[in-house]
Amino acid sequence: MEPADAFMAEFAFCRFVHFFALMLAFGGAAYLLLCAPDALRPALAPAVRPIVQFAAVAGLITAVLWVAFATVSITGDAASAFDARMLATVLYDTEFGRMWIPHLALTGALVLAAFWSSGEWATPTLLAGLTLAGLALVGHAAMQGGFVGLVHRANDAAHVTAAGAWIGGLIPFVLCLGLYARDKQRQQAVHAMMRFSFYGHFAVAAIVATGIGNAALTTGLPWPPASPYRALLDVKIGVVALMISLALVNRYALVPRIAAYAGALPALRAITLVNVGLGALVVALVSVFGMLDPA
Repeated sequence: MEPADAFMAEFAFCRFVHFFALMLAFGGAAYLLLCAPDALRPALAPAVRPIVQFAAVAGLITAVLWVAFATVSITGDAASAFDARMLATVLYDTEFGRMWIPHLALTGALVLAAFWSSGEWATPTLLAGLTLAGLALVGHAAMQGGFVGLVHRANDAAHVTAAGAWIGGLIPFVLCLGLYARDKQRQQAVHAMMRFSFYGHFAVAAIVATGIGNAALTTGLPWPPASPYRALLDVKIGVVALMISLALVNRYALVPRIAAYAGALPALRAITLVNVGLGALVVALVSVFGMLDPA
């Protein structure tokens, strides 16, 4: 194994933590902003805020580490991860670096907003969304130029943002299930969950549509030939299909029975937590095959 290759597993893990952290920050902040009624927000925010704060910090740390791993990938020398001059060269003299500097700034601003935007969720939501969408500038979409490249970047930005809204919003949704058990907050909790379900339909539709677009723009049509990239992409598609199926069970089989059937609430919570785990698996798969040659 070459010295640079020895860091590939760590780089993939860094990418996973970065992607998933930004999704948690965006989904959590957006849930409080768009789904939680004003009367519910004070009860829900104390549980969601630490998640957003932790996710923002994890996003900033991994954004910094990403520079070191990218430097190793570019130079082929593991020692360059600790060379300040080489790190600066990559940041200021490469296309990746020029895209990543604003990303680092946005991630830092997100940390500040997560800790100091008390009671105000529009700013953290906007910053997390912009930071998440900016990942489209350093992935496979960034490899194409011209008009097609612009379309690919916009499509990928929409894809990762929609995924963040859905996957990241599942944690506050589970917390709302806990609030549902309290008589004083039951009606507001139902309102928040129904709003998330409503917006979730659009998020899932966007994920599917932009996912198809990403596959077509990255590898072209017909479907790419057998390869490690293709295999992981196939698994991702299968896991996303399973997530959507479970979400439909939640929305159309369990939610209508939540008041009449005692087992509906724990089943709804369990299936949602399973979807959180499956969402993490999807992000892990993307973190790996995003580093592979799609050809």
